[in-house]
This record gives sequence, C-alpha cells and structure tokens, in this order.
Amino acid sequence: MRKIVYLIVVSCLIALTGCSQEEDATQWYDTKEKAIHYGLKQEGTNETAILSIEDFKGETVVFYEFERALGVASITESEEGFSWYRNRAYSGFEGDSPYSTVGFEFETETGLNVPILAGKASDISIEKIQLKGDGLERDLRIFDTSRLFFSIHEAPFSLLEVIPIKANE
Repeated sequence: MRKIVYLIVVSCLIALTGCSQEEDATQWYDTKEKAIHYGLKQEGTNETAILSIEDFKGETVVFYEFERALGVASITESEEGFSWYRNRAYSGFEGDSPYSTVGFEFETETGLNVPILAGKASDISIEKIQLKGDGLERDLRIFDTSRLFFSIHEAPFSLLEVIPIKANE
C-alpha cells in the first residue's frame, strides 16, 4: 500500500512540476528578414502577402494579406535576435457598403500600442482613401487584389475622417 501511495504522490508532483514550467515557444532569428519570412510561413503564407513594413516608435510593424483579410504583426528585437509576434485576429470586412473601416490598437510584444485604421473598398470605382484629422491630410493606398487599406495614426479614431476618392473626381 505504501508503494502505491508513494507512486501516486510522485506522479502528482511530476505532473504539477510539468504544468508549472512555462515553455517559451518564441522562435528567434538572427535577422529581421528571417523573422518575417518564418513568421509568414508560420501563418500559412509568404512574402508575396506583405502589404507594408513600417517603423512606429522604434518597433517594426508588418501588414499583410491573408485570405482577403488584414493581418498585423510586429517584429520583436532582443539579445536573442528577432521574432515574429501576432496577438490579434485577422481583420476581415464584409457587407454591401462601398467601403468599410475599423479602428483598433495592435499591441506589440513589448507593450507598445499601435493605433491602426483599416478598411476595405468594395466599390472598384474607389481609387484611394483620403485620411483627415491626423495632422497632415494623406492618401491611403488601396491594394489591388484584396482592396484593403490601412494606416497607423496618432489621433483618436473618432476624430479621423475617411473620404473615398472615386475615379474621375
């Protein structure tokens, strides 16, 4: 009986020890480019999906298209190298409106909040999106195949004005 109790206690301790150890599954690479390459591969796509790579307050933010939705990831840099980090679902847009938008904050692994305006222009006559309310007025590119557009911005989302610009306007 003593052996059975001993085995049960040892088994429980082994199980608890195994559960309490956190395994860091982060993959580190020696270059930012390798982190992007392998991060996209992990997502099930490749470099052709990249829409833009932008620097924001010392962080690298990668925008990419995956199954007609917008993916946002960041590249974390540390003494170990570079790693891919994505903590939110893809932003997909559906509906019958000519265009749709959403505002959200993407949090990088270091805790930096990146404010993003994203959308999709379903109406093919819309050539670009004009963004106002964030300092300088600027035109956002609409990507051909996905019809996605996006921007990192500094102003609160409620102050942004999104104006679709159609051909011949």
